[in-house]
Amino acid sequence: MPTKDEVLRYFSGVALMMLGRKEGLARLDISPDGFWQSFYAIAIAAPAIAFSWIEYESMERSGPVSHLGSFQVYGAHALADALAWLVPVLFLMMIAKRIGYGRKVSPLVVATNWAGALIAWALAPYLALVVLFGMNAGLAIVGTILSWATLILTARLIQTVVGDWAAAIGITVLMLAAGLVSYGAVIDLTGVPLI
Repeated sequence: MPTKDEVLRYFSGVALMMLGRKEGLARLDISPDGFWQSFYAIAIAAPAIAFSWIEYESMERSGPVSHLGSFQVYGAHALADALAWLVPVLFLMMIAKRIGYGRKVSPLVVATNWAGALIAWALAPYLALVVLFGMNAGLAIVGTILSWATLILTARLIQTVVGDWAAAIGITVLMLAAGLVSYGAVIDLTGVPLI
């Protein structure tokens, strides 16, 4: 498990990369050990992600799921988010060599893992506002802006690693699609509507 100082260094590195600054990559550990350690980002993001489940269940759910227990509902959320995180990373690892980015797999995976954790925590204040005040037109607009911003910043992060905007957009879209397919698979498997 990385230390708090290491996590903050990784977060600052991916934040710089989201601004297009390549020096941010030097703050990440892209060694073999750093590659595997970057999956701790899932555990670090878990509290913020779990808060998003609470926000969804308390504020956004459109239909009742009273016939389902809390364990089943939140278990489905956990499984969907775990798959939505891991499947795109695995997909990226499988296609990277084929699209000419074999040597960039480690930096891409490390950067996207830590970026995922940073984004999860960055969205937590917005979710808290929705829980406290309920969804309204203003917060809906902010939510839309934040959704687009996370996609753009993720694409910018990937572009900083690979050096090509077309590839970065393509990889971002493929990762988004893989995450959505993961959600759909969990909905089909569990019968719990999650979106």
